[in-house]
Amino acid sequence: MPTATFFALPAARRTRLVEEAIVEFAERPFAEASLSQIARRTAIAKGSFYQYFANKLDLYRWLLLDEAPRQKRVFMSALPPTAEFWSALTQHIERGMAFLVEHPRLARLIASAADPSASHEVRGLHAAICEAGHEELVRLLGEGIACGALAGELKLGVAARFVAAVVGPGLTTVILQELGVELHELLSSDSLKKRLGPARRQRLAEQAVSFIRDGLGAPSPVRVRVEPRASTQRSREKEKT
Repeated sequence: MPTATFFALPAARRTRLVEEAIVEFAERPFAEASLSQIARRTAIAKGSFYQYFANKLDLYRWLLLDEAPRQKRVFMSALPPTAEFWSALTQHIERGMAFLVEHPRLARLIASAADPSASHEVRGLHAAICEAGHEELVRLLGEGIACGALAGELKLGVAARFVAAVVGPGLTTVILQELGVELHELLSSDSLKKRLGPARRQRLAEQAVSFIRDGLGAPSPVRVRVEPRASTQRSREKEKT
C-alpha cells in the first residue's frame, strides 16, 4: 500500500506517477514492467519510489485493487441512477462495456492479472479482483430481492456467479465475435472502440439482462392490455352482425 509520503506529494505529481505506472503495467507483463521506466517518464529518482511503495508488486497490487476500482466507480457513477432494478442492471452492464473501451489502459491492466503464466502473487490478485466483483453483484441482486424484482428465496451467491458469467466472459465473447477481433485488438484500436458505441452497448446490455431475467426465473415485465376506444369497439360489433 502507498505510504503517507506518497499521498503527501502534490496532486499533479501524484497523478502523473499513477498515470505512467498504469501505462507501464498495461503495456507489459508484470515480470517485464520496470520501475526505472516509470521513474524516467515521471522525472522521479528510482530510489524515491521506495519512499512511496515497498516494491514493484506493492505498486501493482495497489493499482489493481484500489486505484483501478476507484476510477471505475467514478466512471460508473457519472450517469444519474435509476430506481427500477432491471433498468439499473442494464445501465450497470452498459457502463461496464463503456469503461472497457473508454479506459483501455485500465482495462488492459486488469486483464493482465488474469494471465495464466503470471506469477503466483499476480494470479492471487486476479482472484481478489473477481471476489470484489462478486460482492458487488451480490449487493445489486440483494437490491433486486428487496424491491421484489427477484424471488426472495434466490441464493445470492449462486445467482451472482451466474450473472458474472453472463456479463463477464459470456458478454465479452459475444462482443469480440460481433466485431470479429481479439480482446487485445479491441483495447488498442480507436476505430474498433467506435464500433462498440452507445447504441450497440445498450442493445447488448438489454439482451444480457433479458437472458439474466430468464435464467434467474424472474417475473416478466407486466404488459398492460390497451382496451379499444368505445367507438372502435361499437364498429367492430356492427361488423360482426
